[in-house]
Amino acid sequence: MAEKSGAKLIRVSSMILSVIFHPVFLPVYGLLIIFNAPTFLYYIPYDIKRIIFLLAMVNMTIVPLALMPFLKQRNLISSYSVETRIERVIPLGVGSMMYMITTFIFFSYQIPVLIKSFMLGASIGSFLLLVITFRWKISIHAAGMGGLLGSAMTMSVRTGANLAAFWVPLIIIAGLVMSARLTLGSHTPAQAYTGFLTGFFSFFLTMILM
Repeated sequence: MAEKSGAKLIRVSSMILSVIFHPVFLPVYGLLIIFNAPTFLYYIPYDIKRIIFLLAMVNMTIVPLALMPFLKQRNLISSYSVETRIERVIPLGVGSMMYMITTFIFFSYQIPVLIKSFMLGASIGSFLLLVITFRWKISIHAAGMGGLLGSAMTMSVRTGANLAAFWVPLIIIAGLVMSARLTLGSHTPAQAYTGFLTGFFSFFLTMILM
């Protein structure tokens, strides 16, 4: 009985982690890190931060989420968890398009390069995930966590700030999220590790080279 209760608790915890750190929320989390980390970006005027944050949240979180009921109604996805590889193509395609549109908008204005490179990293990462998904199921959750960690580490390198208070917890959370995806049977270890590395290097290389 105790073993069943423990297994149920682990599964429920894994589901909660998967929802809280769903990839659709990670661009918003990334901007929160950028705006609150002890770097020069912290001193961007609040009104500018609000505009950047709202634009990213609407385009990269709200619009993709709002599309899900339509896809479900049209039987293009069987559930909101979108577990099968084929069903992930359309949501990933829409997400990738919205990322690119948002990145184009950001590049049209005079905002710090690190923020622009963060958005470009997100666009490149989402496109790579889309391409890979045509042939193989990859962990998007792990990719998102890898992207957050990659962006935090890059900010530390580019600004010279000690951001260990951000990227150390991110390493722990990434491990928990990847373990959650494995516990739920959503991915194999190879899919989780490949996703994490894809996300990490998409952001790290983009942000370090711009």
